[in-house]
Amino acid sequence: MRIAPLTVPALLFLASGCGPAAPAAISDADKAAMEALDQSFAKQAVGGDYAALVKSYYTEDAIAMAPNMPSSNGHAAIEAMLHTFPPITAFQIRTDEIVGMGDMAYVRGHYAMTMAPPGMAAVSDSGKYLEIFKKQADGSWKVIRDMFNSDVPMPPPAPAAVPSAPKKK
Repeated sequence: MRIAPLTVPALLFLASGCGPAAPAAISDADKAAMEALDQSFAKQAVGGDYAALVKSYYTEDAIAMAPNMPSSNGHAAIEAMLHTFPPITAFQIRTDEIVGMGDMAYVRGHYAMTMAPPGMAAVSDSGKYLEIFKKQADGSWKVIRDMFNSDVPMPPPAPAAVPSAPKKK
């Protein structure tokens, strides 16, 4: 078998570790920017300005995956999904981990929120989230994928109604 003359130098180059450099780890400033964006998300969610929240937080082609509903693809669908939640009266986000290389990073954390369904008692929820961020051309970070789910168990189903006995005539 004959090896092409350019193949040997290319193999030596790659074997020597001189191939393309791996992307650099994200900086502390990048991590701080993502943390600040998450905290801004929580504040805007309490304010209910979902149009501004979606535009500042998500890329145009982002996908949000909320529990118990289909994925929401793009700004309009994500905004519509957010409007399905009762008004949020309190929202705290705790970042547990930020890891990234180059222009991609993921953020993992926990949330706690209180919602006020109209005419009902306030409802508390807490859970976890995972986000994938992408650095934009202007140097900012935005979410391209967002998934969250509750740690609160689902309530048990209501007991089945017992049919009443037919009335005698």
